[in-house]
Amino acid sequence: MGLFDFIKGQLVEVIEWVDDSRDTLVWKFPDKDKEIKMGAQLTVRESQAVVFINEGVLADVFQPGRHELITRNMPILSTLKAWKHGFNSPFKADVYFVNTRQFTQQKWGTKQPIIVRDPEFETVRIRSFGDFAFRIHDAGVFFKEFAGTDSHLTTDEIIEMFRTALITKFSAAIAKSGLSVLDMAANALTVGDTLLPIIAADFTGMGITITKFNIESITLPEELQKELDNMSSANMQIRTKRKEKMLDNEMELQNMMNKVNLSQNVQDVNKFLQFQTGMGMEKTGDNPSSDMMKTMLQMNLAQQMMQNQQNLVNNPNNPASNNTPPPAKESRETIMATLKELGELKAAGILTEDEFNEKKKELLSKL
Repeated sequence: MGLFDFIKGQLVEVIEWVDDSRDTLVWKFPDKDKEIKMGAQLTVRESQAVVFINEGVLADVFQPGRHELITRNMPILSTLKAWKHGFNSPFKADVYFVNTRQFTQQKWGTKQPIIVRDPEFETVRIRSFGDFAFRIHDAGVFFKEFAGTDSHLTTDEIIEMFRTALITKFSAAIAKSGLSVLDMAANALTVGDTLLPIIAADFTGMGITITKFNIESITLPEELQKELDNMSSANMQIRTKRKEKMLDNEMELQNMMNKVNLSQNVQDVNKFLQFQTGMGMEKTGDNPSSDMMKTMLQMNLAQQMMQNQQNLVNNPNNPASNNTPPPAKESRETIMATLKELGELKAAGILTEDEFNEKKKELLSKL
């Protein structure tokens, strides 16, 4: 090996990193005390950023792409090293690759109950857990705040710090949002979206973006949970009773409408009166007071229909009165049966003496 080949072997000409892991945040390029050749090729792949460190001081940061390491492409490093224009000698610098892809399914949870202020229950101790996702959006800031000189930084090494910070921010975010613990417990899956911008704001200055924040469960104190269960049970009973009452009212209204429709289809008012009277007498034994009121209502309805029919017949200006066929003549047996039923109604106190005599006179005139 010649001297030229030996010197060439001591220089770094290509700098790149292919990540075969799923948890690496920062990886230091292994230069093995070699110098970097001026004009060396730096390849930064998607979801990567490269940070150059000069004697512990952050210098230039490179984004995805292929870069030629020359003075004009390294302005900060050139200034730190006091390179003159046209400097072509090899140089020393630490090169760190920062993984900027999104890291998902990072678990978080409260080891101990945390105290939150609630607008309804004042202070409440709750437990909660879920997952979050994050990415590094500023490699330089992240390197200064977290990575330091660690040659291989993984999520396991800082995730506990993330969790601790998240829990602290979680408590503050709840207080700032004004959400009650009841709303959070009932809508845990959507509350995370509400808290995300509040929590993420405190990580932005660290070069980190919290892209997702999910709350899988919020556990309330046992005594509060029992109280809520009791309230829920009582509310369900009230709703059930209200529903039953509404159904009863609807059925009663439907029955009355059916009776009205039936009365409109009965041409013979006397037969309708007999029908309604029979129904009232049949139900009297079950509930005399209620059935008596219903029978009186039905009698009033029948009398109103009789009056309307009479007005229709007696009105000479009504064209329908000239076209309406005369009512069929009742038989003697029908008239006598009707008189008997009217007598029973008078004896029961449903018809007055005058009403009975008027109807009796009308029926006798048909004989």
